[in-house]
Amino acid sequence: MKADAANSPTGGVGALARATLAAEIHDLYDGQGDGDRLLAAFRAAALYVPLAESEPACSVETDGVQWLYAFTSTTELKRFARARAETGNDFGWASGRIRYWTVLGSRLLDIAVPAAVTETRTATGIAVDVGGIRQLLMPPVSGVVPDRVAVDLLDLDRT
Repeated sequence: MKADAANSPTGGVGALARATLAAEIHDLYDGQGDGDRLLAAFRAAALYVPLAESEPACSVETDGVQWLYAFTSTTELKRFARARAETGNDFGWASGRIRYWTVLGSRLLDIAVPAAVTETRTATGIAVDVGGIRQLLMPPVSGVVPDRVAVDLLDLDRT
């Protein structure tokens, strides 16, 4: 599979932060994680967000929460795409090409999550490196996403 950017490269912006995010995720799995450092690294990192054929971004809904997919590397994105293709649920990637956006984590949390909540009326978080060795969920709770869409503060009937 080949991964193709749907937007222009970030010119290195977020690349160092992406490495920092990977290190923070590694520390988390080693029992040395720090929530504040992890969130700061996520917000600063440029992440790869795969595009579905008919949707603005790939996501899945589980237990009443919609999870937007994001990846720390194109290697992780390709691993995910191969696994999806094997199950026959490949978001329209049958051609072997995966289109993606490169998006700062802060924009995912501050813009994409609220937009998804407004559109779907479903609590929304970010699932990082799904199918990888070290997966991470950025839950839709206060302190992670904007308060107006945090599941612990949200009344979906009034959004």
